[in-house]
Amino acid sequence: MGEIRFTIGESEGLFRTNSSRYWSLTPFLNSKGPEMSAKQTQNARPRRLVTALSGVVIAASGLLGTSAIAAPQQATIPEVAVSSGRLDTLVAAVKAAGLAEALSGEGPFTVFAPTDDAFALLGKQTLSSLLTDEGRPTLARILKHHVVVGRFEARDLVNRESIETLAGTSLPLATARGRLLVDEAVVETANVGASNGIVHIIDRVLVPVAETSPAEALLEIAVERGAPLFNEGNIDGCAAIYATALDAISLAGDFGLDEKGRANLAKRLAEIAKETSSRDRAWAYRAIIDGIFAGEMSMQTTSATPAPTERSGFAPRGNLIFGFDDAKEGQRWQTVLDGVMGGRSTGKISQKDGVVVFDGATSLQNNGGFSSMRAGIPKGLFDGADAIRLIVKGDGRDYKIGASTGGNQRSGGYWKTFPTTKDTWTEVIMPVADLERQFMGQRLNGTASPGDLRALQIYIYDKKAGPFRLEIESIEAVETKGNETFDA
Repeated sequence: MGEIRFTIGESEGLFRTNSSRYWSLTPFLNSKGPEMSAKQTQNARPRRLVTALSGVVIAASGLLGTSAIAAPQQATIPEVAVSSGRLDTLVAAVKAAGLAEALSGEGPFTVFAPTDDAFALLGKQTLSSLLTDEGRPTLARILKHHVVVGRFEARDLVNRESIETLAGTSLPLATARGRLLVDEAVVETANVGASNGIVHIIDRVLVPVAETSPAEALLEIAVERGAPLFNEGNIDGCAAIYATALDAISLAGDFGLDEKGRANLAKRLAEIAKETSSRDRAWAYRAIIDGIFAGEMSMQTTSATPAPTERSGFAPRGNLIFGFDDAKEGQRWQTVLDGVMGGRSTGKISQKDGVVVFDGATSLQNNGGFSSMRAGIPKGLFDGADAIRLIVKGDGRDYKIGASTGGNQRSGGYWKTFPTTKDTWTEVIMPVADLERQFMGQRLNGTASPGDLRALQIYIYDKKAGPFRLEIESIEAVETKGNETFDA
């Protein structure tokens, strides 16, 4: 029996071969590792690891690497990255996360390596936060999301729908216009050889879907069961399911809420229970649930009755995905600009008085012309719903609503254009089935299922140059009835 020891940060691990010539990785990243045949490591498909990890889905551009970079075969993956001249930020991140030694180990590994320009798209503030003591666990999770056990050349990936990572996550794979897509990042240079694996250089940082806390897992089940009842008219049943789940969180210490937090939650639940209207109770419970999904308990004592807002005049009517009364809701979004294509468009996100503002200017220089904002969404919010509802106030320009899927779905975004009326609040209802699957303007086959949506995007991409401004009050998942749809 052979053994190879390695360390990741302060944790130790062990590669071990047994008499059956199977490799085991134990422990790796605090989870049970994959097993693979020693003869089949070339095309091994590791089993899913148990830990699910964090993030948002990012957009793509660039070219499939038509030629590989020759690298000294004695060079390890970190050494190859250092010598490339394009991966300095990745090298620094790997060292900061304590993963350099592991990626210098026996392997083999396949690494999807974001360029320095790809990391720059995250913004200086995000990068700085990831390098702090508090941010390094998240950084490590993101980097593991780029690593696969086994050596997979580009030709091995073309015929796969997905591949699993050391983070226990799944990366969707696809091809379009001769480009290999990993999630929504494009492989710029493929098949860079190393002594312990292979590197594919990509144009985006791949950020995994946020890991689910015990409280979120419980509430996802509650929403999964309660939302369809609400939509079917069984308001009492929905309210009861929400109340039961929240009561469990307020009573048990296993959901990440301290004693004071549980007491505040219990007090709020007692106040809601006094509401005579089951609809009001259901909405009030849902406000707390959405607050937990947003990363913050919503303990406000005001009623959550779905009355029309003073801003837009539109009342809530579905499962709230984003409401911007909580300052943290705007922080869940990030901008992605056409700089990846050499463009000069700008865009920023701000939040004030319950509204998120997306503004900037589009430029047609260097074949650019788009600016976008994007965020991941929790699982379960589209249960019982088939459309996306936006309450927006625009500037008269056309915008696009986009969505991305998770799981084993092939890569590609789903898009549809909607107009705005200048300085006027407008309700936009977009059936998910109407979203068109596209990549860089090319129409692809397939439609998105509402339950598979894991990220939303708002684009300004109307082939016009000039300033833009879009205000968003809320984004909901709704069920369409009759003609209650927006015809783009």
